[in-house]
Amino acid sequence: MTFLALTGWQVLLLCAATSLLVIWLFFLKLRYPRVSVASLLLWRRVLEDTQHRSLLERLRRLLSLLLTLTIALLIVLAFSQPNSDTLTGAPRNVVLILDTALSMAGATADGKTRWLHARARAQQIIESAGATDKFLLADTSGRISTRMTADREELLAALEMMSPTAATMALPAINPKGTWETIFISDGANWASLPAGVQLLSVFEPANNIAITGFNIDSGGSDLNARIAHVEITSYSSQSADVVLTLSNESTPIIRRALTIDVGKTLLATVNLSSELSGGIRAQIESIGDALALDDVAVDYVPPQREVQVTLVTSGNDYLETLLSLEPRVELRIIQPEMYRDESVVDLYVFDRFAPNTAPSRPALLFKPPGRAWLAGTDRNQALRAVVSRVTAWDESHPILKFVSFIDVDIRSARHLDFATEANIQIVAEAAQTPLIVTGESSPHWVMVNFDFEESDFSVRPGFPIFMKNVIAWFVGESLTLQRRVGMVEVPLQQASIKSFDGESVAATTNLGSTWFECLEPGLFVASSGDASLHVAVNLSSHGISDLNRSMLVEQNSDATLNRRLLHRELWVYLLLISIVLITLEWWTYHRRITV
Repeated sequence: MTFLALTGWQVLLLCAATSLLVIWLFFLKLRYPRVSVASLLLWRRVLEDTQHRSLLERLRRLLSLLLTLTIALLIVLAFSQPNSDTLTGAPRNVVLILDTALSMAGATADGKTRWLHARARAQQIIESAGATDKFLLADTSGRISTRMTADREELLAALEMMSPTAATMALPAINPKGTWETIFISDGANWASLPAGVQLLSVFEPANNIAITGFNIDSGGSDLNARIAHVEITSYSSQSADVVLTLSNESTPIIRRALTIDVGKTLLATVNLSSELSGGIRAQIESIGDALALDDVAVDYVPPQREVQVTLVTSGNDYLETLLSLEPRVELRIIQPEMYRDESVVDLYVFDRFAPNTAPSRPALLFKPPGRAWLAGTDRNQALRAVVSRVTAWDESHPILKFVSFIDVDIRSARHLDFATEANIQIVAEAAQTPLIVTGESSPHWVMVNFDFEESDFSVRPGFPIFMKNVIAWFVGESLTLQRRVGMVEVPLQQASIKSFDGESVAATTNLGSTWFECLEPGLFVASSGDASLHVAVNLSSHGISDLNRSMLVEQNSDATLNRRLLHRELWVYLLLISIVLITLEWWTYHRRITV
């Protein structure tokens, strides 16, 4: 046995001094006062009875002395804080790690969540530990990590601060000593394996979950001015489920649709929306027994469409004139090339087989223009004609080619121009290294199409009207809504202010030319920096998180993590409890004249 407050010799001396003091006080004789009485007859009889009971009296005094000594020594030993490995177990240093991935928010059969079960197990381990056991408590998000300590209040306070989060998950970089134990409490859904020596406590429980794994709104369909909402719903359930899909605009329901989704299937729901619709759009699903609420909601933003002043410069192109005049938002003016003058009141130009010698002050879409220096293509050498049959590559991520397909588009010939290799020049479609569509990314934007309508069937393909709408939207600054996932969100604006869609400011930091902010649940945000602004739609949209049944770790030897000891609290607590019991016993026996 060891002592935490005193050395062994100090405890021995203190016990001896306490024993001597108790014995001296016990046998200390008081001087009784002398009193004159009329007769000693009665007092002699009392003295005779006392002599008859002398043996019993000695036993009573001995019992009182032993009780007093025991109580005093128990208090002294409690003060010295004794420790016994046999009773309370050997001291342990434990690194206790909790998985804070979003899958831990999945509901369990008892109505709680995996996270609540994990926290309860961690609390049980901490509270049942021995007095000399120490813990280092950490989570997988890297946000919370305590020192190695036996302070239960500090550990439980840190545990209370933890919660599932969308941060990047990783085991904390702790360099444990050889005698340290490492316990990991997790559902195993985000971990393929664990380092050697790490003990797993699993809180995994099979769960049914239906999730929105994709959501966006775009233009298309037979009515090119209409909006189409695409909602991807995936089942991670063990049985088919009935789902109710609701789309809302600014908290006003637009449509409710009942769906049925089979086990393990993905369902793509398409909803036609009004062309006048704008603002924040929220998709939400409801199903019985759904285990994760975070992936039941997704958001997107639809910018309002404004009227666009378009000047078409052409010697005659009925198809372009008709297409642009049918666009409701376009106010079209048509002029001959010789009538062209650069005007600032125009929102954009469309040049048909013509290009001015100097760059216009407004964005421009050019169809098979002659070579010009400002277009970055050579104007000194005559362009070569290339025979092309198919488009071999195109950048679907570029805003002007979103939802535009060049599959089976025939192009009989195109101009082959050499373009300067500049950062603001981008070839977004080509055929056998012949540039077909080239963009100028600097302001004002320009888009050049290096083939004519008569040389291609692109103009009669479904993708061409979408291409035209995308170009107009790009030119007038209707940038596509940034789609981001929950967690740390990056916005490609420097020192931008971030506000929620309700106008509340959100804390943000700037790093490497971008602005970062944290978002833990689906939501819409507005990022502003100077004159530039972007709408940001943050969604979960993660198959890895929504699939709550893909636990890849198996708990082994979980009993090894529990304390095998007779007593779970410090010995001084038990010593004080025993002394209190003995004091109560001595008080009771004294009043019953059992002790003196």
